[in-house]
Amino acid sequence: MLRKIKFYLPLLLIAILVQAAGEPLKLPKKKISLFKKSEIVPIDHEFHRIGKIWMRVTNFSMIGDDSYRERTPSADWPGGSGNSYLYRGSLWLTGTRNDIRSTSGTEDQEYTPLALVEKETILDGLAEHTWTKFTDAIQVDDAHVPLGLEVTQHTYAYGLSFADDFIIYKYYLKNVGLDTDDDGTVDDMSALRDVHFTFRMDGDVSKLTTWDTEADFVNRDDHAMCLTGGWDELLLFPYVEYQTEIDTTLWPYINTFIGDSTLTIMFDGDNRGVNAEIDTSLIDRTTVPGAYQYENPHDDFGNPNPLGVFQTPGVLAMQMIHTDPYMPPKSYTTSYIGQDFSGDAAMWTNAIGKTTFDKLFKLPPFQGGGVNEGDYRAITTFGPVDSLAYGDSIEVIFAIGVGADADLGGAYSFVRLLEDMEVAKTLVDDNFDIDLNEIPALTPLEIGAVLNDENVFEGVNVTWNPTASMAHPNFRGFVVAKFKERTVAGLPIYDTLGVYTKADVEAELLATGENYLSVFDEDVAFGYDYTYSLFVRGYSDKYFNMELLSSDFITATGKSHVNSMDDILVVPNPYRASAPWNNASPSSSSQWKDRLFFINLPDDASVRIFTLDGDFVKLIKSTDLRNIENLPETNSATAEWDLVSTSNREVAPGVYLYHVSSSMGEKIGKFIILK
Repeated sequence: MLRKIKFYLPLLLIAILVQAAGEPLKLPKKKISLFKKSEIVPIDHEFHRIGKIWMRVTNFSMIGDDSYRERTPSADWPGGSGNSYLYRGSLWLTGTRNDIRSTSGTEDQEYTPLALVEKETILDGLAEHTWTKFTDAIQVDDAHVPLGLEVTQHTYAYGLSFADDFIIYKYYLKNVGLDTDDDGTVDDMSALRDVHFTFRMDGDVSKLTTWDTEADFVNRDDHAMCLTGGWDELLLFPYVEYQTEIDTTLWPYINTFIGDSTLTIMFDGDNRGVNAEIDTSLIDRTTVPGAYQYENPHDDFGNPNPLGVFQTPGVLAMQMIHTDPYMPPKSYTTSYIGQDFSGDAAMWTNAIGKTTFDKLFKLPPFQGGGVNEGDYRAITTFGPVDSLAYGDSIEVIFAIGVGADADLGGAYSFVRLLEDMEVAKTLVDDNFDIDLNEIPALTPLEIGAVLNDENVFEGVNVTWNPTASMAHPNFRGFVVAKFKERTVAGLPIYDTLGVYTKADVEAELLATGENYLSVFDEDVAFGYDYTYSLFVRGYSDKYFNMELLSSDFITATGKSHVNSMDDILVVPNPYRASAPWNNASPSSSSQWKDRLFFINLPDDASVRIFTLDGDFVKLIKSTDLRNIENLPETNSATAEWDLVSTSNREVAPGVYLYHVSSSMGEKIGKFIILK
């Protein structure tokens, strides 16, 4: 049973805080019938943060979050990075009642919440489900002609590698009639005719939290496509064409997937008027895409940084999966900033009522044309359903996802997207359940510091038992890696320590006579923290490539016990808010938990912190622990500091002095805070 207790302000006060299109939500005068008044609830939202894509779920029809101030996840990929791919997803519902055609849309705030957003964990913690309800049956202003639809919304998000890049949305659109005389009862029970379902996707691919809102590489270099027959338009992009030429298996594989108008995609292509940030002197020409970027430093496909690392490698998509009664794709069109369709008549004429599908380009390249980059909205319409009787419903199921190959981008991101959408279809066919029999067993790993006879730190040993994973028929191999920092897009920067196919594992176990595998890592710096990960790889025809992750971390603290004050360390130093105990999944709504540690202290130590000018900042003691998760390993006592001064203010970045006093002696040192 779904349960949720919320304390909230009245609807008016909360709604004022909600923003649409970067502006405060406008609240028109409402004419509320008595039979609906008791059902109205405040505007509400929840968050999916279980997978690699994070998303806000609302009870007023908006998908994502279009607020640039105090924004919450909106197709953030990878989750927690603040790298948003979606500005706003909108529902437009159109129909005719009593010969009057009207459209209810998110942009016009024509949906009224009827339930808070309820959220639950399902499938033994592997997935999340939300439920809510809203309606257009309440007249919100004189221009709005209600259709008399009640919308029940379900969402499903998954935490497994093969299903963590998308969220599935299921809607029931029910004809609940209208109260035309405001007497508190439904008196118009007529059928709705020519019912259309339209999804409007305004993707700003992408907006890192550090980027200016209206920068050319944020929302003015996006491309939007709805396929009508194949993938040939992708070859209009030089980088994609290059990839298909050097990898001859790539294009045939893409074409094994159906490319039709049930799929609408947006991605960050090359803006020919904006040069990339690439610095060719930093590019390794032997790597892919290094060679292409070296020869084409102007191409900003995927927004590469000066090193050539893609900052927005993903492809945002809406995949229509199921409608009942069947609603075929009817039209696809694009609009852009300054050209949004306002009002029912304009929405019908320019989008919903059309029966054509816009192409990606203005003119063929041989006629001097090319792809259009811009701040697009992709508008796809399905239907119509000829008649929806009073009390009947239309079921609509689609997925919103981001497919991304963080290293190669381009065509490889499209491949990931297509595989993701096939998995989404499979999950819908399986009633949103996961077939655990397809997944190899996850293998935990053990890590530990290796010390020599003199208690001097030598490295880290990573050990795991491969038996359970190898026993599964879909097992393909292991990868052992470590990371200590992340890319600008929020992805871990991995250093691969070992790659093992199934045959490799069998050969090593036979050679050693052991039942475990082990990797020794000596490339670690004293006093720094490292996260070690074991990837269990598998493949199935049902879920494609699967990758299960087992991780643990260690701080290279050095010795098994404290011998002198020289053993004291500040970790991390310099402080960049990047240690695993700060926050494993940071985002704009879930900021870093600032924690800095003094480790290897004597049990009775006191630590005084000063600025370089000698101003006293804080006194902390080795017993001052707050039981934060992922505490770094230590040899004796630890003192924790939250970077807040004795006057309860956050300290500024800079160089600081510390003085440790104890029965063992004293020590003075420096550390640096970078934010």
